[in-house]
Order: sequence, then structure tokens, then C-alpha cells
Amino acid sequence: MEEVPDIEMWKEKWRKMQQRMIAEQAPPEPEQPPLPPPEGVGLQSGIVHPSLSLPYVFKAMQECLSMLNHQELFWFKRGLCSQYKKLFEPSLLKDSDVLDVVDRMLERRSKGEAVRMAVRILQEIRKQDVADKLEHACRRVLVQYELRLCHLRRYYYLYEGTCRPGQQRFVSDVYVEPPIFIGGDQGINTEHDVHRPNFICNQGTPIRASDIFRPLEREERVRTVMMTGVPAIGLTVAAQKFIMDWTKEQTNQDFQFLFSLPGRELHLVRDGKQTFLEMLNSFYPEAKHADFLECEDCLSLFVIDAVELCNEPLNFRNNSTITDIKTPATVDALLTSLIKGSLLPHARIWITGHRAASRKVPPEYVSRYVDLKGFGDAQKDEYFTKRMKDPALGHRVLAHIKRSPALYNICQLPLLCWIVSFVFERRFHEEDYSEHPPALTAFYAQYMIVQTNRKIERYVGTGLEASRWKDCDTNFLLKMGELALRMVQEERDVFYEEEVSALDLEDVSNRGGISTEVMREAGYPRGRAFSFVHYSVQEFMAAVYTYVRFRTKGKSVFEQHIKSKMAKLLKDRPVVDLYRQAIDRALASPNGHLDLYLRFLFGFTTPGTEEHLQGYLLPHYHPEPKGMEEVLKYVKKKIKENASPDRCRNLQLCLIELEEGKKRR
Repeated sequence: MEEVPDIEMWKEKWRKMQQRMIAEQAPPEPEQPPLPPPEGVGLQSGIVHPSLSLPYVFKAMQECLSMLNHQELFWFKRGLCSQYKKLFEPSLLKDSDVLDVVDRMLERRSKGEAVRMAVRILQEIRKQDVADKLEHACRRVLVQYELRLCHLRRYYYLYEGTCRPGQQRFVSDVYVEPPIFIGGDQGINTEHDVHRPNFICNQGTPIRASDIFRPLEREERVRTVMMTGVPAIGLTVAAQKFIMDWTKEQTNQDFQFLFSLPGRELHLVRDGKQTFLEMLNSFYPEAKHADFLECEDCLSLFVIDAVELCNEPLNFRNNSTITDIKTPATVDALLTSLIKGSLLPHARIWITGHRAASRKVPPEYVSRYVDLKGFGDAQKDEYFTKRMKDPALGHRVLAHIKRSPALYNICQLPLLCWIVSFVFERRFHEEDYSEHPPALTAFYAQYMIVQTNRKIERYVGTGLEASRWKDCDTNFLLKMGELALRMVQEERDVFYEEEVSALDLEDVSNRGGISTEVMREAGYPRGRAFSFVHYSVQEFMAAVYTYVRFRTKGKSVFEQHIKSKMAKLLKDRPVVDLYRQAIDRALASPNGHLDLYLRFLFGFTTPGTEEHLQGYLLPHYHPEPKGMEEVLKYVKKKIKENASPDRCRNLQLCLIELEEGKKRR
């Protein structure tokens, strides 16, 4: 005979449930104000909107399921057990009433998932009216749940460098939080930020990435945040980690909803006028009926990532002002109204972009500027040991990288960190690989190629024909290299608009990935100012131009102009003609300003490194350089003759570039 359910047990369970509901609904005691949340969790007061609370969801589910008769409840329980066998056993639900069914569903799954399960089962047993009522009552919970699922699909994985199938990694496995500072001068660094030896200057107030919307002492609410940084600094990854932390309910839970609007995808929204909800529906179908976004008690965050990739002009001056999410308008007008605050004034806006792109948004519409800096030594060490699946291998790679101060320094750029880590992770499987300090040139060559490929992928396309390098891509790099050589010789780090007038300024400031704009005060006589993302990138580009010019045309940058008839005869010149002049110039420098440039120049002559340039800046089938034996003899001769230990040490590093480059073949 079946056992009779213990009535007292159910009464006790109901009593505890009521106590829990009362406790969650009880207001805090006025004499004990809640303590502010600790740093690193963002806007997280602990106050949950009533429609998102457990008691509200419990009551809504209970009321809707109570509309079922005995037979319909039986079919509902049967549907639960058949659809979710691992969660519900028929023997446990057989004699359960509505209260117990709801309790078990909320015990085993989150609020949103429990409501979605209930709606699905109600639709299957043909109780559409009850399903519609539950869906309407718990619309915020459902939209939040489906939004989190969408973020998990989109942002749980991370592609390092360029997107390749099977090469994605978990964000939490590779993410290292870089230094972030609240900027004083609109968050934009001035010229001295890029001076040697480090482009990372700790200016402003440091802040955690998750806290960028937390007001400082005596500061009102922060509505719009503009986060800037140089190319390859990791702005998109920082936004991705922020979104994942919200999705996992770890930080910034005061935001009921978080929507990401990638700048590179905004132009894909259909043409013509549309409402804000229709535009949002293009990215998030689950937000189709999110009318509640207009409510003052609905705190939401919109992340406009990579504003430099946005094709919309953001015409704040001439666009119409939109105040209602159901008013049709152009995408540009919707975006400018959202940023200005006329549309959804209670929402928060986070914009990321390269420093030059920040000028697209007038400063009067930005509450706070923050600047994302490159990795410091602590972040570099954490990245190399964290990214490797084998911690011991990570420590070996890190120790090896530190043997080259120049390579360790450039790892301030997270993208180059990935390139270095990717290469060494594979090379260290070879025996006795770490005999010499690591060479530099191949890593910089890969960085230049990756950045150009990313520019083509973002602004041209990903098809077979679109992804091929065009003459304009090659010309841009060589022109920038020619400029870099002039700057290295003149010992300066900043160049101006007039010097790159023949190039696309968008490529120079944003797209190319090797240079960025340096903001200057308004009315500066020389116009817009730029710099390379790192001083070593400048010296590398100078070496690229020097080497490619000599190998393709037989012309040395250290010689006077050669007549065209003579140039044809010099195309196959031995490289010793170039390197003898470069070595003499470097040794004659009183402060060694050509040392790193000379190391890069030596790195290109090895077959393993020159292969990186073939098909891009050199022909696919290019003969090996002649005269390397004479170059080696000349270097060894100069090492014996030169009394300066610094110059001798640099010549020895040049020889290491040659040796290590051969191993990479």
C-alpha cells in the first residue's frame, strides 16, 4: 500500500518558504544602512527589483499552475519528468501539489530557466493561455535569462589574434586585467606618454574594470564611460570579460540587463527608419518585447564596443532627438540620442575605442574617460604562466623571455604577448631550445602581418579575394616604414598630419594597428599628431623599409640617389653593401639610438624570418641574400676593434638574431 504523504512535513516546508519570502522582502533597518560593496564588484547594492526576486517568481508560477485542474497538473508533471529526466523523478513528483512542484523547479534551476521550463511544458499540454499569462508576468526574468544565454554563446570563448576554427580559448583561462586609470585630460594621453622607454604612464586615478561605473567620493552617478587605448591593447577583450562577469552573476548585478552593440556590426542593421526596440531586436531577438526598458526602475547597460569600427557618422549636431523607444528613426539618430541621454536617460552607456576615435563623441556627453594601459611586469608574468596549460612550461617560457629585455618590454601589448606565447609554447618542445636569449624580429614581423590581416578582415571582408593583400596595404606599410626611419634618425617619437598626407588618416590613427593618434590641445599649429604604438615598433618599421628597399630595388637608405641605369645592375647586390654601412652608422652613434634598429635589420636576413615577408612585402619566390659570410666577418672584426662594451654587446645580440632566425626555418 502506498504511503500517505506526511502533511506535517509539507506544512513545515510551506512555513520555511514563507519565512524566506518575508526575509527577502523585508526592508533594511534604517539605523543600519547597508555597507558599500567592496572594490571589484561594480554596481552591486544587493537590492533586487521585485519582478526579478525569488518570491515574485515563486508566486507567479504558483498562481499560474494553480489554474490547472488535477488532470492537467498530472500532464504537466509528466512533461517535466519526460523532458528533464535528470532533474525530476516521477516517483518524487507523483503526489506533489503545485506548491511542491514550483519549489522543486526553483531548487534545481535558476529563476529564468524554471519559468522557461514551465512555459514550454504548458505549451506542450496545450494550455497556451496559462503559458501566455506566466510569460507576461515574468517577462523581465525571461528576457534576463535568455540574454545571459546569448552572452554565454557569444562571449564565453575568445579568439586570440585572428579568428581560426578550433583556436578559441576560454576567456577566464587567458584574461589578465590590465591597469586602468580614470583620465584627467579627457582620458587621452598627451605626447609624453609615448616617449621612451615605456608608453605606460600611470596618470589619473587607478580603477578596476568592473568598477568603471562606480562613482568616486562626492561624485554623482556615472552615466557614460569612454574607455580608450592604443591598438592591440585589449579593449574588446576587457568588454568581453565585463560581459561574462555580469552573465555569471559575479559583478555589476544592479544592471538588470546588459546589451552589447559591436561597432563593426552596427552597419549590418537594416536600412531606413526603425524604432530602438527594432534595432535592438536585430542583435537580441529576446528583447523584442522589452518595453520595460523605458521604466525608471529598469537599470540597463549598453556597451558600444570598438566605436572606431562604426560606419555611422554619429552626427550629434544635425540628428533628430529621439525620446521614445517606439519612435522610428535612423540608426545614427538612435545611437546619438542614446549617448546624449534623451533616449533611455536612466540607462548607462559604455563606449570603447582607440584614442583618436573618442573624438566622435563630444565631451559634454561623456561622464568619465578611462584609459586602458598595456601590461605591467606583474600582468606579463601572470599572462605567460596563466595561458599555458602546463604551469611549468609557462615559467620556462617566462624565464626565457626575460633574457631579452627588449622582447619583455614590448609584451606590454597583449597581442604581442599572445604571439610570443604561441611561438614559444611550441618551440620549447624541442630539446635544448633555450640556449640563447630569444630573437626579436620574427615576432614583430608576425605582429605587423596579424594587424594588417585584422584590418583587412574588419574593413574589407573575409572572403578569399577580399583577404588578399592589395598594393595599398603594402604601400601603407612601406610609407610608414620610410617615415619611421626618418624619425629614428632624427631621434623623435611623434609625427604630424602633414607628414602622412598621402595616406589614409584612418589607417594611420586606427585601422593599421601599428600607430595611433596622440591628442594635442585645440588649435595646435601642426594639426593632428600621431605616434607608433610602441617605440620598438617604430624602429622595426624603419628596419622593414630599409631591408625591403634594398632587397627589391638594390638601393641603400644610407647612399645618395642612384641613377636608374645603375639601379638595374644593383638589384642583386650582396647584402654586405647595406650592412657594412648600417653597422658603421650604429657604432658612430654616441647614445646607441640605432642599436635596436640594427638588431631588427640583422633579423631579416635569415631564411626563417624572411619567409614571413614573402608574399606580403617580398615576392613569393625570392632568392636568398648573398654575402652573409662577409657580414659575419665584418661584425666579428668590429667587435674586436670597438672598445665600447655597450656597442659590442649589441653586435653580439645581432649575431643571436641571425642564429635564432635560422632555427625558425
